[in-house]
Amino acid sequence: MNHGYEVSLVKRVINQLVADIANGDYEGDMLPPQVILSKKHGVSRAIMREAISILVSRRMLDVRPKTGTRITPAKDWLIIDHEVAEWRLRVTPDPEYLQGLIEFRRLVDPRAAGLAATRANRHQRIAITVMYQNLHRAGGDAVAQQAAEDALQAAIVDASGDALLRQMGSVIRMGLRAIQPICTRQALACDARLTEYGKVVRAIEAGDAEGAKAAMMHLVSRSTDPVSMEAV
Repeated sequence: MNHGYEVSLVKRVINQLVADIANGDYEGDMLPPQVILSKKHGVSRAIMREAISILVSRRMLDVRPKTGTRITPAKDWLIIDHEVAEWRLRVTPDPEYLQGLIEFRRLVDPRAAGLAATRANRHQRIAITVMYQNLHRAGGDAVAQQAAEDALQAAIVDASGDALLRQMGSVIRMGLRAIQPICTRQALACDARLTEYGKVVRAIEAGDAEGAKAAMMHLVSRSTDPVSMEAV
């Protein structure tokens, strides 16, 4: 079988298993035997084993001899993974977890902005400027604004040159996007947010690490406080 096709099958099965877990389709916290799951999803047992092993590696499942495959509590999942962050929020819209993501963002984004001011190369600085201009052009379109803001944040984190910050930033953006349908945030108005981002971008352009870090901290604090969760 073609390797690329196998990888595609594994991803499809993982997505289906996660959707079933999120929907509460399994009785109790146990998955059916792998032979039954293989038939249900129309794949070989080898593909099913690979899909389950990936979810085990992300601490979503626990496989034990003579016991079977158990779904672990969402709080135990490996969340330093952007997909797992999204999956957890699909299963449990948890205010405490959301607050944790926001606190995590306060650690990641300001540090990334400070590092970008001193580490960004010419192409990365151009990318940040272009993403900021795109945010300007988004106008009152909420969807376009969110996409442009995500892209600008990603460009800043990428320019930090820190691989760990890049991964952590990806987790934060994925998690916060996932909770948008259930989260009400008193975010900055568009014009005010543009002004705040402008301060960050100008500090990065000037090579002012402390200024970029302080401006981003101010932006993040104002954009995410207060946060409230609606009943779901």
